[in-house]
Amino acid sequence: MIFNKFVKMEPKRNQYQPEDAWESLPIDFLIKILRDHCLPTSTLLECRLGSKKWKEVIDGPELRNRIWKNSVIVFHARRENTAYFCCRDQWITRSLTFVPKKLVAADGGLLCFGERLSRAYVMYNPVPDKILILDVPLEINGEHTVIDGRLKFKVVGLVVDQYTKNFKLVWGGVQVGTDRRRTLIYDSTTGTWSWGIHPFPECLITVWDCRRSVVCNSSLYWLVWDHYWSKMKFLLIFDLKDGTWNAFVEESMQATPIDLQMAAYEGHVCLLASNWSPLEGEFDRRRDVANFVRNPMVRRTDGALIRRVRTLYDRALIWRQRFPWNLLYGEMDEAIIRRFIKQWVLDYPTVFNFYASGGTDAFFVFDEEGIELEVVKYWAELDSIFFLPPPPFHSRNRVQYFVNDPSLDDPWCAIIPSPRGSAGQGWMRQQEYVAQQQRWEDEETLLGTIRKALRQSG
Repeated sequence: MIFNKFVKMEPKRNQYQPEDAWESLPIDFLIKILRDHCLPTSTLLECRLGSKKWKEVIDGPELRNRIWKNSVIVFHARRENTAYFCCRDQWITRSLTFVPKKLVAADGGLLCFGERLSRAYVMYNPVPDKILILDVPLEINGEHTVIDGRLKFKVVGLVVDQYTKNFKLVWGGVQVGTDRRRTLIYDSTTGTWSWGIHPFPECLITVWDCRRSVVCNSSLYWLVWDHYWSKMKFLLIFDLKDGTWNAFVEESMQATPIDLQMAAYEGHVCLLASNWSPLEGEFDRRRDVANFVRNPMVRRTDGALIRRVRTLYDRALIWRQRFPWNLLYGEMDEAIIRRFIKQWVLDYPTVFNFYASGGTDAFFVFDEEGIELEVVKYWAELDSIFFLPPPPFHSRNRVQYFVNDPSLDDPWCAIIPSPRGSAGQGWMRQQEYVAQQQRWEDEETLLGTIRKALRQSG
């Protein structure tokens, strides 16, 4: 890495050199190096660990908007409780020491972990490797949050303020009675829990499965699955400014395939299917969702983007010599490439998943049975795609299973990392959390021993 290369180039110290040459570097020179060399996120993470001075510069306001702007793809291996992050050049591994282990929401550089029916939630910022433990109170303003010891709700979403890094967690459809459901909100700005004023849509009371939330224009969006029809029937929206809910119902079940997916891209909520086909117009036909796109922020994903990425991807497959016989062609023009693709490469649809964090860059995950797992980043500024390094994990062909059973957890997401966290109190490093848990376990063991001794003596 860049930082390691600098260290290797450091000359041997003599009696006339300072104890640490890096600490003597002028701040302006250090800022110029980090600002003007377009360093990947993984390098910045390593540089932050070099010294306190480097950390303060990298996290400081001079570089914040310049270097902490690139989207990162995240894969959460729930069984191993490990998270993997990659922007361009390498995968970074983070071992997660906390429970719960299910990734339920992500936004603004933060990941939220929880379990259905549980009150325990953990916020995680992977850059400083810090966590915040949140336990939903048993009662808020005289209203019980749990029934039979369980927190029963329909959806959960996360939104992070890009400037202050404060966040809100929203639980929709929290059951507070036999036939009443409300909205529960945690605001990190004040560290308070509150109930929403407006009611939760009654049409969603009987459904319970949805995709992870998407944040766009101060609203949270969910695709809600109808078990009876095995289709995506509802587009649920929560307006964070006025606290209102809106549910768009797709009446035509033929219009919402089970593999419909959603992402925040170029300032809109984009809907698209999970495959591209060699047949012209097939992509456009499969994403006909008339009612969902009545919301002005929702649109069908631009077919030109998918076709552009598909062309770049297909060309890259050939030149990367996945098919050895392509060398027979030598220099191939566009017509030969397209003919080769149609005959040999795209005889069947390619399944993919699309992830973005609101900007113009996007990630495509190709995870089909029988082929190698590949993650591709589309860089809009260069109109190019980059194949990320081979992932150091197995994904269990998640897309194939996800198409047939959308209730399975989605281990992928895209975030824009940030070294800054919420201004609220209570954040701690994972090492501190492990030490704290060990102290509590030791105290419980000691108390148990004392109780046992007292019973025996009595």
